[in-house]
Amino acid sequence: MKVKIVILFFLGMSFIIDAPLPCLAENDLLFSIRVESLEREKILLDFPAKPGDRFYIHYIHSSDKTSVHDIFEIGVNGEMILIEENFDWYGAGLESMEWEKASINIEDGKIRVYLNRPFPFLRLRVGRIANHTLICNGVSIPLREIARGGEPLKIWVKPRDQP
Repeated sequence: MKVKIVILFFLGMSFIIDAPLPCLAENDLLFSIRVESLEREKILLDFPAKPGDRFYIHYIHSSDKTSVHDIFEIGVNGEMILIEENFDWYGAGLESMEWEKASINIEDGKIRVYLNRPFPFLRLRVGRIANHTLICNGVSIPLREIARGGEPLKIWVKPRDQP
């Protein structure tokens, strides 16, 4: 039943945003990208995914008021990997130092930090100012539309055969 609801959601959203859904074979959909409310203990979003798929989180930095764009990729074993973070200028909490697997470049007036940083999950408190937006499978969802400002969320990848 949940799978049918998710599929219907994607079909409905594809008409709204006029973006085609990727054609995937059922056996290619090895994972789900989930957004869960930690406060309500409820799954808010569940996107089908396969290794190599990317999803994005865009937001406004709370103190600097500049745009931040994070790019995540699903690894071969279902790991959630932060591939890149780009922004207009450094602010608190943004990547600012090189580490073993990172490089920092300035391109077209933006700071781009190329990473290969795996996360088991991402905890995110929905910003009241930040306007966090999740983009997955061509669907753009402002998190304030599914959760209230300040609500703690968990974004994670799970194998499709787990509940």
